[in-house]
Amino acid sequence: MAQRNHHHTLLQDVTCFLFDLDGTLIDSSPSHEKAFFKTLEADRPDLLGCFVYEEHKGKSTKETFQALGITDAGLLNVMTQRKQSMYRQMVEDGEVVAFPGARELLASLRKEGHRAWIVTGASRHSAESALSKLRLIEYFEALVTGDQAEKTKPAPDLYLKCLADHSIAPASAIALEDALAGIQSAQAAGLRVAAVNNIELSHLPEFVGSLVDLHDTWLSLKHD
Repeated sequence: MAQRNHHHTLLQDVTCFLFDLDGTLIDSSPSHEKAFFKTLEADRPDLLGCFVYEEHKGKSTKETFQALGITDAGLLNVMTQRKQSMYRQMVEDGEVVAFPGARELLASLRKEGHRAWIVTGASRHSAESALSKLRLIEYFEALVTGDQAEKTKPAPDLYLKCLADHSIAPASAIALEDALAGIQSAQAAGLRVAAVNNIELSHLPEFVGSLVDLHDTWLSLKHD
């Protein structure tokens, strides 16, 4: 009961929903991880042994390679483009799917007149490709993407940009995230956060389970 009440408190008076994309709304993490590994294998195989995708969730592709120590601008550009191109091909091939409950949650929010945005470290091209392929893009007023800010998550820049550009009051909004970097980013921007899908975050008070669990909680709040 205490946990249920806590989850209700998270969603109380929320009218604006700021969704992370990868790992939160769409099950794309395995594809991103594979694209990173294939790119490293082609260009910097010496780094394969120290790459752990979980540690880089929320960052842009470029920032991930920079964190691995790739500083040469030419190589960084080649690897970033290679990885993003591989990922977008995986999207086209149907490897990336929406998480269970994603469409139902978005449809319910829209039916109630609530507003939704995507706030992601992914490039606009990759984000639009995935959302269009999965026919989810129609649910969002706008996308705030990794190529629109100097720093991506865990820095608050992307969330602050979304709040400022769309005149969103932080008290009326919640961020949905699946990674610690995303949680830190949203909280640094003054937002409450619901963490989903990632069992590694289950010890955190922000964790609410799956998107299906979040939708059920939201529906129960509406009927209380």
